Amino acid sequence: MQRKILFLLLLFAMFSLVYSSVAYYALSRPPAQQFMAWGIFSPTGTLSNYFSGSEANVTAGKVMNWHLAITNQMGSIQYVKVVYRLGNATTAGPNATVPASSIPQLGTSSILIPNAQTALMNFTWSISNKTRGGIVFLNMTINDQHVSPSVSAAGGQKFRFFFELWTYDVGSNSFQYGYKGQNSWVGVPLQVWFNSL
Repeated sequence: MQRKILFLLLLFAMFSLVYSSVAYYALSRPPAQQFMAWGIFSPTGTLSNYFSGSEANVTAGKVMNWHLAITNQMGSIQYVKVVYRLGNATTAGPNATVPASSIPQLGTSSILIPNAQTALMNFTWSISNKTRGGIVFLNMTINDQHVSPSVSAAGGQKFRFFFELWTYDVGSNSFQYGYKGQNSWVGVPLQVWFNSL
C-alpha cells in the first residue's frame, strides 16, 4: 500500500513538473528584440506623397518640409545622428552593413531619444539649379544651411537623397552606422528620388 502511494506521489510530481513547464513556456512572453525604426514623412504626415504633384519633381525655390520620425526600442536612451547625402542614378548608396561614405555629407542632425519613444526631426530643403551643357548641378538649402554638392544629373533627372541612421556607441566613444543588433550593427538607410526642374 505504501508503495502504491509513493508511486502515485512520484507520478503526480513528474506530471506536475512537465505540465507546469509547458504552461510556463506557453504563457511566457518571448524576449523582445531591440530595434530602431524610422521613416520620412511628407508635410501631410504620410510615408508617401513627398511632392505636390504625382511626379517627383521639385522646382527651384520651392521649400519642401519633411519630417524624420525615429523610434527607439533599444531598452535605453539613444543618442542618434542622421546623416544626409545627395546622389544620382549611378551613385552606389548605403546598405544594411556599409554607409555611403564615398559620398560627401550634405549635413547631419542629432537628437537624444528616450527608450520606447519616437522623436521627430525636421528636414526642410529647397534647391536652385546650375546648368552646364545639359548637366544640372544643385545649390541647396537644407535646414537653413547652404550647400553645393558636386553631384550632377543629366537634365536634372534622378537625383536622390540618402538618409543614414547612426547611433552613439559608448564603448568606442563614437557614432557607429546603424544600431547595435543582437550579433552585429544593423544599418537602416532610406532614400527618396526626385527630379529638378
